[in-house]
Amino acid sequence: MTLPASGAGEGQAEAGGPIARLTDSRQLTLQVLLEVEAGQGANEALAAALGACTLSARDRALVTNLVDGTLRWRGRLDHVLAHFSKYPLADLPLPILTILRLGAYQLLFLDRVPAAAAVSQSVQLARRRGHAGTAGLVNALLRRLATAASQVPFPDPAQDPAGYLAASCSHPRWLLERWLDHYGYQETLALCQADNEPPPLTLRANRLRASRDGLAQALAAEGITTRPCSLAPDCLVVTGGAERLRQGQAWRQGWFTIQGEGSLLVGYLASPLPGWRVDDLCAGVGGKATHLAELMDGRGRVVAYDKSAARLRLLEQEAQRLGVEIETRVADATQLPGRGESNLVLVDAPCSGTGTLRRRPDARWRKTPRQLETLPGLQLALLGAGAGLLHKGGYLIYTTCSLEPEENEQVVAAFLAHHPGYQAQDCRDALPFLPPDAFGEGGRFVRLLPHRHGTDGMYMAALTSPAAGGKSRR
Repeated sequence: MTLPASGAGEGQAEAGGPIARLTDSRQLTLQVLLEVEAGQGANEALAAALGACTLSARDRALVTNLVDGTLRWRGRLDHVLAHFSKYPLADLPLPILTILRLGAYQLLFLDRVPAAAAVSQSVQLARRRGHAGTAGLVNALLRRLATAASQVPFPDPAQDPAGYLAASCSHPRWLLERWLDHYGYQETLALCQADNEPPPLTLRANRLRASRDGLAQALAAEGITTRPCSLAPDCLVVTGGAERLRQGQAWRQGWFTIQGEGSLLVGYLASPLPGWRVDDLCAGVGGKATHLAELMDGRGRVVAYDKSAARLRLLEQEAQRLGVEIETRVADATQLPGRGESNLVLVDAPCSGTGTLRRRPDARWRKTPRQLETLPGLQLALLGAGAGLLHKGGYLIYTTCSLEPEENEQVVAAFLAHHPGYQAQDCRDALPFLPPDAFGEGGRFVRLLPHRHGTDGMYMAALTSPAAGGKSRR
């Protein structure tokens, strides 16, 4: 079917309603969404755009909501738009399709945005990015949606559960089919619902400088309200005043850092002792590395590796603020020479990230089944490199933010099959505060699920190298 030419729309653009002035917030939102479509990460694109703009705090919050919501609900938006469109969505120019998604998100999910304003703003964006014909298409389609969205049919969950969840809960079908096999319908539905909620903002108290209660009191004095996390010690959930976090003395004096509760638990599983040598093979910006240094009371040696010099510079800045010493090395961790010097090696492996979809609203649309074929080889290579760094009786911690067994249990099983003498330890000993359903195989690994535990999806295992004399140190 041929798209309307300039001046030949599906209806009179903006007919029958007020014309609102095109706002800077809508233009900035569209700019960010198109940058994401071009391959940039949503969080990075949004942060850069907001950092360069002069919008008010209210408009900045609106832009964040519009970007996150449009990306998170893209699957449902496309299902509804396809029902009303005379043209296949794949045939629409990407800017026009993105404008339609943005308008549909406002109509379906934002009660405070009047329907007439959402339609008018979208039409004006379409005029700027297209022509009168595509503006008319946007106008007519969104008006139909505004009046009849409740009439859109969805697949029958009894006959096509993956199709229903893909359309209603906005997840890729291939991933849903996997989860339905692993967890069943009700748990997959709950997992999708958790993915569609914004994640809590959690803080790790720097135990070298403040207790959790002391930090809560200091933040309260700065107008920031918190409550204790449900699982992890030294962890607070921010319940109000988040915009002030980096403005007060508690931040400047390094009393806390921002870290997900599930990620924070990796440090407690590792339980490093003061004086140890610790190597973090995929350190990133250092959330886990700095925590390990704090748990060692600032005594010992933490070496952080990453391929990105930029990420390591951020790690160094954070370590300085927190008052811990971290050695950083730009390196491909799979190529490190094995010297047998480390007490503890952390492999926080690159993974598909299917446990963090609520934190990165665009991520679910970037995942592919191919990743589950290629990533396990890298993950196994990293474990092998980590084993080469350990001395006898040392500890190898493996963790991912994936929910997929190919990246978790199967990688650990393959490693153990090729490294005789290594043993998977009982994680319950180091994490006695976790509920029983967080452990698998009699405690041999930890699996956290967003809908059960309120954290990101995480997998953790603790492996012990053969000790001198053949005895494990734990």
